Parts: sequence; C-alpha cells; structure tokens
Amino acid sequence: MFRMSELPQAVDLRGEPKSRVHLAALAAVRELGPGGTCVLLTREDPALLMASLNLQLRDALAWETVPGAGHWRTTVRPAADTLPRDLIDTLTRDHRRLDELLARALRLLNAGDTGGAKSLLDGFAAGLRRHVGAENDIISPALGPEARFEPLEIMLREHVELTEQLEAVEQCFAEVPAGQAPQAWEIEPFVAILSGTLAKHEYREEGGLFPAWAAALGGRPAAEREALHAQVLEALRS
Repeated sequence: MFRMSELPQAVDLRGEPKSRVHLAALAAVRELGPGGTCVLLTREDPALLMASLNLQLRDALAWETVPGAGHWRTTVRPAADTLPRDLIDTLTRDHRRLDELLARALRLLNAGDTGGAKSLLDGFAAGLRRHVGAENDIISPALGPEARFEPLEIMLREHVELTEQLEAVEQCFAEVPAGQAPQAWEIEPFVAILSGTLAKHEYREEGGLFPAWAAALGGRPAAEREALHAQVLEALRS
C-alpha cells in the first residue's frame, strides 16, 4: 500500500507497483472536498495518470506538477477551488454544474418532493438557457467552424431539442392551478428524458466540438482568447 511520506500532506507512490499506482492515486484524490489538497509523489511523469484520474472523476481535479530529484511532485486540488484555465474549461465546468442541478432535482422528484425539485429546476432552466445562448450566439460566430461542420450542426440541433424538452417540464408546472403543485410522478419522466438527452449531448459536444474550438483558440492572439473567455463568463453569470 502507498504510505504517507515525510513531506506534509503528501502521498508517496514511488514504491507502488505500476499496476497499482492508478488505484492508489484514485484512493488518495477521490474524496477531496472544498479547500482540500493532496500531494502525490511519483517516480514517473504523472501527466497521463492525472489525465486518466480527471477523466474518471469527470473533470473534478486541478493539479500542478513539479519535477524533483528522482521523483515528480503533483499538488492536486478540487477544480471548483481554482479559476477556470480557459474557455473550454469554463464550458466543461458549466456542464458539470448543470448535470448536478438536474440530478439533484431528479432525486427529489423520486422522493416525492416536488417543491424542492422545482427550485432546482428553475435554476437549471436559467443556467441551461445561458449556456446555450453563450455557445450559439457568442462562441460559434467567433470560432466557427463553418455551419456545415457536423459537430456544430449536431450541437445546434440538440440545443433546440434540449430547449423543447425543458419547456415540456416547465409546462407540467404551468398547467396546475395557482398555489398548487403537480404530482412528482407526472414530472419525473420528462426530467429523466431531459437528463438522458443532456448527458448524450455533453458527451458528443466535449468529444467532437470542443477540440475544434480549442484548436481555433490556439491560433488566436492571447488578448483575443481572453476577451472571448471574459464575454462568455459574463454571459453565464447574467
């Protein structure tokens, strides 16, 4: 098993067999909470290890790696405790935030708490519309690619689908008399469908469109990248 090293808050993985390094690192970082920090010591450059851990934990990690004498020292924090690295990181984090809101609303509906679910769904609806607006109206015109680029066409089409499904959820609440709430079982199927559609959309967007946008950003001057990022951050907050 890995051991705590002589360095404060450090987990020493240098003595671990290669077959166990990933599992040991995952055990060390997966429970990081707000404000938490974990330091990993490895014999080899941990770039691939950290990318794999971050993928497994759905972009929950932020880290800095420094080479030392015969080892690598990686300081790991919750991504939520750090500023977004760039535009793509901001969009990905907003995906995770929307996912969590919708998942919590669905859990409340499953428990019969329609009032609690509605509060979360209201926040989700506002956030989803801001996110869609930022991608449609700010990023796509600025970065492209051409409208016939398939991942972009898919994104635009699925944004319409997501909006329509969201409106179906909102209609469930609008159809009941004022001061009353619909039954949880009436809403839950619509929210479950929306959740599934959103998950598939985000997977395709992050795998197909985001790399194209990242490549386009890489060819722009730093000032232009920063200005676009600032514009999107403001749109997601407003």
